[in-house]
Amino acid sequence: MSLAVYNAVPMLLNDDGHELQFTLRLNPSTESFRLECGTIRRSIFIGKRMFSKLFQFIRNEYGITIGRIQYDDEQMMNGSATTEEHEHFKFAIHEGKTIEVMLEDDAVPRHKVVASIPLTYSNAVEKSAQLKALIPSVLAALIFTKELQAAV
Repeated sequence: MSLAVYNAVPMLLNDDGHELQFTLRLNPSTESFRLECGTIRRSIFIGKRMFSKLFQFIRNEYGITIGRIQYDDEQMMNGSATTEEHEHFKFAIHEGKTIEVMLEDDAVPRHKVVASIPLTYSNAVEKSAQLKALIPSVLAALIFTKELQAAV
């Protein structure tokens, strides 16, 4: 497969002092990505509600919905996310030398999760694919790291 179809993008997730290095393997043709970190290797699929670009749901490889995302505007830079365990987050995306995502827990506003991804796209299609998969990947990474910590 060519790199345009299946891009590998590093993501650094900082959750209250714990840093984890993830690899996102994006596949824009199937609107999916593979999330990898140590023992975590999960495929995530991004879905939309009918014709709304501002709403996405994310499913794991078994078709189970693990979260929902609602964007506030057409630029898809702000919004809210909810996990199936009813955890609510607000998020904002900031572009600079890297793309940074900050998720803030609605229940505990001082609990913030920051994810950073280097700017690795070379054309508009790759940029769109990365931005579209960015919030679902951060939310999925947060869900899976919590599951991993609970299991240990």
